[in-house]
Amino acid sequence: MSTLLRHLPPELVVFDVDGTLHDTFRWWAPIIRAGVRRFAEQNGIEIAEPGVREAEAVVGMKDAGVWSPFLPDSHKHRWLELRAVVLPMEVEEVSRGVDYLFDGVRPLLLHLRRVGVKVALASNCRSTYMRAMQEGQGLAALTDWQFCLDSPGVDTKTDMLRLAQQAAGASRVVMVGDREPDHEAAVALGWPFVWRHNDRCRIDGADLVWSGDPDELLRALGVPVMAG
Repeated sequence: MSTLLRHLPPELVVFDVDGTLHDTFRWWAPIIRAGVRRFAEQNGIEIAEPGVREAEAVVGMKDAGVWSPFLPDSHKHRWLELRAVVLPMEVEEVSRGVDYLFDGVRPLLLHLRRVGVKVALASNCRSTYMRAMQEGQGLAALTDWQFCLDSPGVDTKTDMLRLAQQAAGASRVVMVGDREPDHEAAVALGWPFVWRHNDRCRIDGADLVWSGDPDELLRALGVPVMAG
């Protein structure tokens, strides 16, 4: 808690996207199953369709860490080909007018900015998917900056956090995420980390565990809560 206290109230909050703000799990398993089937048919190979737990385990990972687990050992090097098949399906899904953000996320982000807290996104996705999040889910209008693996100067999520801090000119910063790469990036920069609780991993080193309730997070950050 001491690291968190030194950063309160924050001038900048950086949020991961999938699993933290965006409820990817409402649509991801059917999409990856359909994509795996399509890839297998196109290439004449046999691939077992992933179960829900297997599908959800990759959310928040990076590049090959997302795609290669679904391929047989002899085809894991073809993860870029699988991504090329599935990515248009993802973009179509999140751009078709369905609100996939978790309950309370939109008012939370708007409120943070209204009370003077800058907000950035940091996601282990590539630019095509990030644009779909920005436009299809409206996250561009809800945040000040959005960083992904294709952003200039970015190789890792740690780079995204560093660039967000530079853009905001902030000294008091907090990272909010749901997976290990989010925690690792925050630790690398000496930032406090808020873990959005989930059943897909366990992060014992988090400075704070957040259930997803907006006012719970605002109180913990020393920021005024939203009007009822």
